[in-house]
Parts: sequence; C-alpha cells; structure tokens
Amino acid sequence: MLFGGILVMGCAFVSAAVTLRVDGPTEAIAVQRDLPAGHTLAAADLRFVKASTDAELIAAGRAASVIGRTLTVPMVAGALLVDRNVGEPAYPMPGQAIIGVAVKPGQYPPELAAGDRVAVVAVPGDAATSDVKVEPTTIVAVVTRVSQPDQPQNPAVVTLLLARTYAEKITAPAAQGLVSLMQISPEEP
Repeated sequence: MLFGGILVMGCAFVSAAVTLRVDGPTEAIAVQRDLPAGHTLAAADLRFVKASTDAELIAAGRAASVIGRTLTVPMVAGALLVDRNVGEPAYPMPGQAIIGVAVKPGQYPPELAAGDRVAVVAVPGDAATSDVKVEPTTIVAVVTRVSQPDQPQNPAVVTLLLARTYAEKITAPAAQGLVSLMQISPEEP
C-alpha cells in the first residue's frame, strides 16, 4: 500500500515536471509598431517576446522566414505574429470595406486608437448647406488607424473597417462632415 502511494506520487511529480517544461514560455515574434495590411516585413518591424506556448505563434527562430513577406491584415504594436498574418493580403475580407472619415475635435474621442470599436453616428446637417439628405444612422465599425492632423484646425482622419453595405450608407454623410464617432465596448454587438 505504501509502495502504491509512493508510485502515484512519483508519477504525479514526473507528469507535473513534464507539463511545466513543455508548456513553459517560448520566444515568439511580435511587431514593433502599428503596420498596415500589405506591409512588407523587415527586421526592424519585429521584436522577440516571451509568450505561452501556442502552435499558431511564429517562433523567434523562424524570424528569417517572415522577413520580406507581406502582412495579410493590419497589426497593432505588440501583436504576436501567426502564420495566417503573413502571405497574400486578404484585407478587407469579402463583404467588408475600409473607409476614411475626417473628424474635427468634438466629433471623436481624442484617445481613439487602432483596434477600438466605435459607433459611427450620421447626424442630419443644415438642409440649406448640405447636398446630402442624412437620416440619423448608427453603424458599428473597428478603427484601423488614426492620423492626427499636423495643424490643430485640420481634421483627424480615422480609418474604419465595417460591413460594405454600411460603408455605402455612411460615405456620403462622412464626406459632408456629418458623422461623429463614439467609442463603444469591445463586447457590444
């Protein structure tokens, strides 16, 4: 009986040691800065970070194999590379669109950043000065880039990823400056 207990304890110890050794952190590749889809990766774009073992992560030892390859999707600084992030650009996906929206201070949160979810709200303008008839509309989108103006009086340009059907509804009001952006929770549908 004592021998059986010792055997079970020994097996448990060996199992735990093997599990910790196999599942320990590994060195993976992350991007140094925000990069757009279609960007050709250079050594200066990459950095090595400790990450939990994941079969999809590109290990640091494979860095040479990704240099010179193209990003398929936009990446934010610090994002870990996986195999499906490099290859032929597939962005935006079918049924999606990317639009740029020029917004002035007060039409968007100043701390807005790539990866944030926003509600794009089309607001009716002054009928006397606008050629576009705008129905109040709210559409959810993901921010892919924020380009701050070089002069404070100029608008910022926020690049948005959204369903193509919604993009078609919002481009005319956006071109007239009749949209505002509200940052929303990542969990909101």
